[in-house]
Amino acid sequence: MNLAVRHLKTIGCQASGLISDEGLLKAVRAETRGHEYDEVILAARRERGTRLARALRLDPVHRLRRRWGSGLTVFPLGPGTTRPTPSWS
Repeated sequence: MNLAVRHLKTIGCQASGLISDEGLLKAVRAETRGHEYDEVILAARRERGTRLARALRLDPVHRLRRRWGSGLTVFPLGPGTTRPTPSWS
């Protein structure tokens, strides 16, 4: 994440990042509630949820996408990653 933030700053973007142990949905909502962001870039492992929640689009990523639309970019992390890592720019 630090490397991505540095690259974004190098090309002239205002960027910051946060790593959180909170649930994905809760962490993103808490951070974006207090700040104005143009885009949320999310690098996270898929949170556990039921297939039904995903099918009904009630899982965290779909719920965030309803709020952010094209302003949400998601990079799914591989199975070796142990916790969600939200980052904002």
